[in-house]
Amino acid sequence: MTQQKKYDAGQEIEALCNKCKCPTVHVIEVVKENKVTRVICKICHNSHRYKPATKANVEKVKKKISKKTPEERKWSRLMAKTDEEEDPIEYSMEKSYDELAVIEHHKFGIGVVKEVLDSTKMNVVFQDGIRTLVQNR
Repeated sequence: MTQQKKYDAGQEIEALCNKCKCPTVHVIEVVKENKVTRVICKICHNSHRYKPATKANVEKVKKKISKKTPEERKWSRLMAKTDEEEDPIEYSMEKSYDELAVIEHHKFGIGVVKEVLDSTKMNVVFQDGIRTLVQNR
């Protein structure tokens, strides 16, 4: 006859972290009927439902994780909306740009104009993030 382990709030347990996307050490936050229901990750301090760090759970998370960063995904979505056959316009502060114009910046690379803020400023999405650039100067 195997004895079931008794869990108490405050104990450490290995669990799959939603935010870290990997198994980490957690602190038990809530126990109901000797079942761990909520935990707090000791790495990112995120509180979430308990998911045991089983091999199957870890594999599911690995499949869901995209290799692209959120900035790269946003850039890819905007690039898909543009005319792919159109060559990027070399960026110059003196020129004027419209939304979804594809530009090539000497430092940041190829970007897509997300929005024109006013006649002199625009937000441009590059692979590494959004930057505000000047225009019509």
